[in-house]
Order: sequence, then C-alpha cells, then structure tokens
Amino acid sequence: MRLRLLVTAVALLAVSVLAVATLVALREAGARGAPHPHVRPTPSPEGTSPAAAPSGSAPPVYLYYYLWWTPGHWQSKLGPDYPYAARPPVTPGATNSAGCNPVPRYSGSTIVDVPQVGLYNQNQAQVYLPQIEQAAAAGVTGFLASWQGTGSPTQTTDSSGYNLRLQLLVRAVDTYDAAHPQHPFRLALAMSAFGDYHRPAAEIIADLSYFYRTYRGNPAFRNSFSSRPMVMIMDSRKYPVTTVAAIWNSEGGREYLIGDETAGSWARDAPYLDATSYYWSSENPWTNSNATTDIQTLGAEVHSSGKSWFAPFIPGYDKQLVGGSCVPRDGVQTLDKVWGVNSQSHPQGWFGISWNEFEENTYFQPSLHYGSTYLRALQQLIQGQAG
Repeated sequence: MRLRLLVTAVALLAVSVLAVATLVALREAGARGAPHPHVRPTPSPEGTSPAAAPSGSAPPVYLYYYLWWTPGHWQSKLGPDYPYAARPPVTPGATNSAGCNPVPRYSGSTIVDVPQVGLYNQNQAQVYLPQIEQAAAAGVTGFLASWQGTGSPTQTTDSSGYNLRLQLLVRAVDTYDAAHPQHPFRLALAMSAFGDYHRPAAEIIADLSYFYRTYRGNPAFRNSFSSRPMVMIMDSRKYPVTTVAAIWNSEGGREYLIGDETAGSWARDAPYLDATSYYWSSENPWTNSNATTDIQTLGAEVHSSGKSWFAPFIPGYDKQLVGGSCVPRDGVQTLDKVWGVNSQSHPQGWFGISWNEFEENTYFQPSLHYGSTYLRALQQLIQGQAG
C-alpha cells in the first residue's frame, strides 16, 4: 500500500514539473516570437507589471563603451601639435568650473581631457581588462559596446577594426569573469548607425547575423532580461519603420532588441522591439522644464506595453568645440539631478552615457582633469539603489 502511494505521488510530481516546464517554454517562445510586421501586439492592461530585473535585486547599470580609440582617432581629436610622446600624458585643455566653455591648448584639438591611463589603443588586447576592473569595482553591471560591422554576410573577426576590437573586449570580459565567478561583468551590444539612417536593412541584418553566430552562447552577453543577448539599435527612431520591422523579423528571435526611442516615436516602433532606452546625452534638467515629463511619459508608455524601460543618465555634456551645446557638470550636481529625475520613470535598468566619449564630454572613465570623481559618484548612486 505504501509503495502504491509512493508511486502515485512520484507520478503526480512528474506531471507538475512537466506542466511548469511547458509553461516556461511557452512564455520564452512568446518572448521570442516575431509578429507580422503590420500587426501590433496587444498592450498589457493598465496596472500590469512590466518586465523587471530579478526579484530582490537593484536595476542593472550599463555604460556605453566606444570602440574607436586608436592612435588615428586620438590624433583626429587632439590635433597635430599635441605632445603624444609625453609621459605622463598631458591635459589638452581646460573648462570653467562648471565644465563648460572649453579652451584647448593645442591647435586643432576638439577635446580638452584624456584618460588617466593615457591614449590607449583598443587594437591592443591589454587595454581592456583594467577598464573592466575599474567599472566593475564601482558596481557597474557591464558595458554597451558601440559597434558596427562591415555589412557583409561573410564578414569575420578580421574584416574590420571594429570586429577585432569587439572580439578583444569580449575576450577580456571572459577573462575577468573567469576570475570573478560570483560577480561577473556583462556586455550588451549597441548597434551603431554612425549617422547613416538610410543604411540598407540587409547590411544591418548581416552585421547582427555575424554577431549572433560569433558570440551566441558566450557568457559575457548573459543578462537578467532574456536568454538572448541584449542588442540596442542605436537611433532606431531615425530609421524608416520598414528597416526596424525588417530587423525584428530577422533577429527578434535571436537577440533581445532594445530601441533608442522618444515618447513621440515609441508607438511607431514598439511592435518591433523588446524594450527601449533613449540616448539623451544632452539632457539638461536645469533648463529643460520638460525633461522630467518627457522621460516619465516614455517610461509609462513602455511599461503600458509590458516591455522593459532602460533610463539614461549623464554626468554632463559639452560639445561646444564642435558646434554643440553644454550641460554643465557642476561638480556632481547634474549627475545626481538626472539620476533622481529619471528614477521617477521606474526603470528596469540604467544605460549611462558614457564610459569613454571624450568629444561629447559624457565620460565616467577616470581622466586627467577629473580623476575618479564621477566613477566614485556613480558608485554611490548604485549603492544607494541597492540599499
């Protein structure tokens, strides 16, 4: 009798496990499914909780990471007169106390600060690990690697400098994670337009197909939102909607596609994206009275679609040397303000602008002018949300 009861209990348990496994599989299949390009998914009912970071954990924090820093790129930003051989490196200019009105010291320079470690060459494998260690020590979850392939369906890691540098970054993260299995660093991809919003969809898809076949299954791209690697389509709102739809129909089942949208564009592209952020590098919480409303409106729209929202944040912004504007850093006041304002949009994650964009002056990477001020300030913000 006891044996019969035991067999019955085991059978019931097996049925329950199978049912749960089937439900999980169906949910994952639904997340990966690509809708017809002209059929908009039904939004989640009001009050439905959107996709979220793991229960009990703080929203992850990623920083955009640029892969263009080679000797030639530094020279294009610093001009011919900068003393490249100087050791230690020399500060190329100065700003006022608020971080605006830059004054370069060398003819042709469009940047006034450089990293503490000097003018690193991202074609060299050894430059990545120290930067990963710095970011990870501050509590940063990972980097959003800014990248574009060649557009060829037959490209390889040797086809371009960007392909090589992405490979070196991934290998460095793998090395770091092997040494820190309890607190791994992560990567996501920022598929960049580089100003070409009419690039054929076939080329973008070829790039993403190369990325997928090269890095699928690589643990560096694990994330808390999907079993698929996270890929942000930079400037998605500026592409024709047919391009965004074509990317979704080809890649939506393989990558977790994140848009770069505003409150005005989200409705157009929402059917073809799993989530969105907004690369708002010039957000000025001091002079733009609509900044809070714009971010909260976008966050609410994304949440009502049942999708994930990644809020942006910056320490400041200054593009005056190339004809742009300035959002003063004012010490860390702008960073604190933007973080506070944008946190009211209840993000599932944060995308910070940036680790190493020195021409727009949004960098958190320790520099000659600021030292580690902004990385320490970011660490405090991250620790604050965890507490």
